[in-house]
Amino acid sequence: MKRMIQVQQKIVPDLIDKMYRRFSILTAIQKYQPVGRRTLSEILNITERVLRSETDLLKLQDLILVKPTGMTITSEGVDVMYQLKEYFSHYSDEHHLAKFIRDYFNISEVHVIPGNSDTDLNVKVELGRITGQLLEKQLFDEAIVSVTGGSTMASVSNAMSELPFNVLFVPARGGLGENVVFQANTICSTMAQRTGGHYTTLYVPDQVSEQTYQNLMHEPSVVNTLNRIRQSQFIIHGIGDALKMANRRQSSSEVIRKLQHHNAVGEAFGYYFNQQGEIIHKVKTIGLQLEEVQSKEHIFAVAGGNSKGNAIKAYLEIAPKNTILVTDEAAAKIITQDLLKQ
Repeated sequence: MKRMIQVQQKIVPDLIDKMYRRFSILTAIQKYQPVGRRTLSEILNITERVLRSETDLLKLQDLILVKPTGMTITSEGVDVMYQLKEYFSHYSDEHHLAKFIRDYFNISEVHVIPGNSDTDLNVKVELGRITGQLLEKQLFDEAIVSVTGGSTMASVSNAMSELPFNVLFVPARGGLGENVVFQANTICSTMAQRTGGHYTTLYVPDQVSEQTYQNLMHEPSVVNTLNRIRQSQFIIHGIGDALKMANRRQSSSEVIRKLQHHNAVGEAFGYYFNQQGEIIHKVKTIGLQLEEVQSKEHIFAVAGGNSKGNAIKAYLEIAPKNTILVTDEAAAKIITQDLLKQ
């Protein structure tokens, strides 16, 4: 059953969400009947306008009755609800995890994909596909999107499709000297190619000395890209494991010891933080800074797998409130395992 839900989500992603919303409405009406729209909208945390549209459809299908005293469920509605109950007992695991994370960390949206991207490449592909869909729904003509590097971001770029308007993609940071496929410049190029948009490049190292930093900050091409980054309305970024990122940057043994001593678990934008979200260390980088992320209108954080659960959890302690997190079931369980016991 769970595998069937995963297949259906890939083929008709909106269908499952709509079915679950209507199932939730039927369940709530049965529990609180007779119940008015305003009360029900507060219980379900959806707008009265959306609820009215859904209940009108349920009424048309003879699944509920609408009376002056409130809404009640019909016998046919009860039958439908119970038939869907077993189906959604599988779906709702991820749904409940997403809702808990969203509410606990007070961020805009959370989307949890079934599976573990550490062990199943298809899950990482699905993370990219869902993020691509969410991003494309919000993009507009002449929008500017800042993008970081990494394998998950590459999955997002591969999921993008042609858009009827122009979007500019800019690398949010310099490169780590890693596989060129995973560098922000390459990912921006792929996104622009797939959407029919444009892109700029930022050919600078991710980590630089103070003197190199000052010299590069006077380079016209660097200044131009940095200005575009500041103007961007969208940011798509990954979240890294602290020690893995430090090793990829070929950080000194002194920095490694510092991160270990202070129990650093996560990294984003060159900042390393502990489980409480406290900044432990920052590298001198050219590109988007953590404090600049706060000003972005649309923020997509994308990461998954058991190995990144604690890093994601730590980042969420400092994540801007308008963050949209796209993660997988394995990471979500790590994020929530201690919180659910409180």
